[in-house]
Parts: sequence; structure tokens; C-alpha cells
Amino acid sequence: MNASGKLLYGVQVGDVIHYDYTVTLPVIRHTVDALAATMEARGETNSPAASMYYRVAVMAEVLQSLGTLTKEEITAEVLLAGLTDEDMDILDAELAGLKKKRMRAVPALTDSASPLSPSDATASALTVSQE
Repeated sequence: MNASGKLLYGVQVGDVIHYDYTVTLPVIRHTVDALAATMEARGETNSPAASMYYRVAVMAEVLQSLGTLTKEEITAEVLLAGLTDEDMDILDAELAGLKKKRMRAVPALTDSASPLSPSDATASALTVSQE
């Protein structure tokens, strides 16, 4: 499951600013890989700086494309050096939308399917048992 869009400010790498992106739904593999990258880069995962690095590392994992960059060129370091807070918010919102699309729909309850109050359910059960 993927989503595509355009960043507001883009990510500058060299003389090129990359705006177009495609992200995929984050899964556990992305989390594990981002934690490993955070540990390798920061030496720990608990400080505020490490937490921010982790968020960016997850984003690097789920970005499938960014402008003309190859997947291999999209790293946490590239994003740390060029991604703005506003563009991070755009990507976060895109991922939230993907998660929402993936959620299982909850069936709506009909009035006839559910009792009006707990006492109605008790009354029905007592009536049935006395018959």
C-alpha cells in the first residue's frame, strides 16, 4: 500500500531539490531497521535526539522514492540534512492516511441488533428463560 504526493519545501541534495515522493505503509521491519540505524548512529535510543533520529530513520525506510533519488540514496542522513519540519508533517499525515485506509471497517450496529439499555438485555433474557 503506497501513497504519493509533493513536499512543500522539498529535500535539497547537492544542487537539486526533490519534491515528489512515494511512501509505503510502515511495518515492523521498518521499525526494527530504524532502531538499528538509530543505535548505530547515536549509540542509544532513549534521548530526545535519538528519538528524533529514529523518526527520521523510519521515514527513510518507508520513502520508496524522493524526486530522482534512488531508494538506496534516501537515508536518514539525507533527510536530516534537508527535510523541513513542515515537510515531515506532510509525510506523517500521508502515513496516517495509509494506516487509516488499511484499518478494517467496523460494522455499524443497527437499532434492532442492540438493546437500548443493559436492563433491556436482562429483561429479554429473563423473559426467554421463563417461557
